[in-house]
Amino acid sequence: MKRFACLLLALLTLLPLLGCSSLSGRQVCLQFLTAIATGNYADAYELIDSSLQSSDPNNKETSGKITKEQFIGKYSGIFDVLGITAVTYDDADFTIKEGDIFTTVTFTATYTSALAGDLTDSYQLVAVRAGGRWVVEWSPNLLFPDMQWGDTIRKGVVAAKRGEILADGQILAATVGTVSVYAVPSKISEPGVFSQQAALLLGMTEEQVEERLKKAYNDMVILKQMHTEQLSDVAREQLLEVPGIGIDDGNYGTQREYPQGEMLAHILGYVGLISAETVKETRALVDAMNAGRSAEDGLYTTDSRVGKLGLEQQYEAQLRGKDGYRIFINTAQGTNRRTIYTKPVQDGYDLHLGINMALQKRLDFILQCELMDEATGGAVVVMNPKTGRIEAMSSWPSYDLNLFARGISSSDYNNLISKANTPLYNRLTQGLYPPGSVFKAFTAAAALDTQTLDENYVFTDKIADDYWLPSEFGTWLGSKIKRATVNHRYLTPLNMRSAIVYSDNIYFANASLLTGWDNFEAYLHQIGLSDTLPFDLNVARAQLHNKDTELSLMLLAESGYGQGEILTTPLQMATLFCAFANDGDVPTPYLVEGMYAVNGIKYDVVSRTVPKVWKRGIISQHALEVITPYLKDVVIPQYNGTGRSLGVTSYTVAAKTGTAEIGNDKSREISWFAGFRADAPQGEERLVLVMLEIPANSVYSSTKFTIARELLKKDAP
Repeated sequence: MKRFACLLLALLTLLPLLGCSSLSGRQVCLQFLTAIATGNYADAYELIDSSLQSSDPNNKETSGKITKEQFIGKYSGIFDVLGITAVTYDDADFTIKEGDIFTTVTFTATYTSALAGDLTDSYQLVAVRAGGRWVVEWSPNLLFPDMQWGDTIRKGVVAAKRGEILADGQILAATVGTVSVYAVPSKISEPGVFSQQAALLLGMTEEQVEERLKKAYNDMVILKQMHTEQLSDVAREQLLEVPGIGIDDGNYGTQREYPQGEMLAHILGYVGLISAETVKETRALVDAMNAGRSAEDGLYTTDSRVGKLGLEQQYEAQLRGKDGYRIFINTAQGTNRRTIYTKPVQDGYDLHLGINMALQKRLDFILQCELMDEATGGAVVVMNPKTGRIEAMSSWPSYDLNLFARGISSSDYNNLISKANTPLYNRLTQGLYPPGSVFKAFTAAAALDTQTLDENYVFTDKIADDYWLPSEFGTWLGSKIKRATVNHRYLTPLNMRSAIVYSDNIYFANASLLTGWDNFEAYLHQIGLSDTLPFDLNVARAQLHNKDTELSLMLLAESGYGQGEILTTPLQMATLFCAFANDGDVPTPYLVEGMYAVNGIKYDVVSRTVPKVWKRGIISQHALEVITPYLKDVVIPQYNGTGRSLGVTSYTVAAKTGTAEIGNDKSREISWFAGFRADAPQGEERLVLVMLEIPANSVYSSTKFTIARELLKKDAP
């Protein structure tokens, strides 16, 4: 290589002294190669045969001619796209054969590319004597031996496949090929008739078809893409009878599919076009999503399809993956003549959820059977109180994710938003509700752990016709406290046990008043009521009271039995209740057990969720020892407590029930159940929370027990 470099250097010193007409065939060839190696493409162009040159700005390279601009652009474009930093020739494989008319140089050239490494090929350069001077017989195979006239170098994106979402080995979200109906313009004999027929069969307008035809490339254009189920056999046959129409299954586009339909809709979310309220906001969103991504990874555009809600949105970066690409020689017919370099695609990671699919299906079936009309809605959480793993969860009613993934029609969308029980609303993580009497277990713990009262305390103040007017807290400015309708309330002293078992409002109003605002609020902050719950999805923040509310004694009394201004999501209520089943600790709830990457035939672990404690020791051991037996008594039939209808005998269950009002609306209520297997062996721990929005005093009053029973009993999956 050093010897050849010296030869080129000598030639470069000599050649300016010689006229072009006086150069030999050998010198012309060496000068051409030197010009290419040093990037002087304009000089190299002047050395090629004039019969190959063109001055026509509309020249097509397939004619066998090339303009100076095309020549320079071809070399600089190829070298730029490959990042070629040097061109070297191997002197050991460099031979020159000279004749009177032809001079042939056979050589090996290496393109040094930061992207593709060294690209080494064998070439043959021919110079011919014409019109008294030697000229180069140039052709595209001097760029790459495979190239022909009309060929170009293309960089084709290899789109990353979006990762799947799975649970128990069953696919919940997958990317599948779409059916593409395409047109071949050269086969269309009557454009007007074609547009009419295609528009009729594809549900398009003739104008839309004609606009698509204008975008044809290499005699092909896609007219419409759709899901497999959207193209019937009859429609397929009718389309294929139209001259110029073809149908491809799966090669020209993909679409997100949700095989389980409505299951976990509010959790999974869906994939749709990236969008915001305005064009400016959409562009800002695109820029934000591209932060940290390079052009080689594949940038988002305003035409990109992205996760819109749920896990699809929250894990967009991990599911999306990073695009690859191919640099290849593209023929004039649009085919790949040779792949020069491939950047491997990095497909999106798969998300594996901890959902127990058999249990999830049972839950959805029960909800479908029990909540049969638009007057009802609700949310159910089933989780392991020790680890925080979510085993099943549903916001009811649900909706079919495929409607949105395929582009929901206005009629379908209007039908969904017109329903009184708001199927699109995620009650699990975004719904904020008064917890009602379920909250009394925490009021009891607050009273015990602040040493405000003990388990032997008995309420003895006067109660008249189920109403109590507090007299020991100064001038009472609020209304009388009404006790809930309870069973056997006159047969036992009104102590902590009877107040929990029979859910007495008066006892817990008094307990919170005795605790006081400072201690009560500090305790509830300590247990995480007002903190943002860490989770795989965004969770609405719970509250003890409104921001600007005056902290009155009446509000404190109402808060003690889960009313007032306390609001929480079903998920946060379920998570906090885990403390009674987990030695006072609150686990961090999680859906995603792990992320995995497909690596050939291997399935590599990217990450696994390690169970964590979110809040440690929010309930003392003493409070647990006192309250947990009372929670068990709630569901024991012989005590006739508020949970007597549960009817689970295969496990000892500890639970608390509740009923809350929705503002001042007496016609509707929030019906709660929170309970767990208190004696379950390791591996069978389970907590169930049910929250229902139902008409007050309706046939649905006991539905929460029906749902909880099917999820807590021994034969539940």
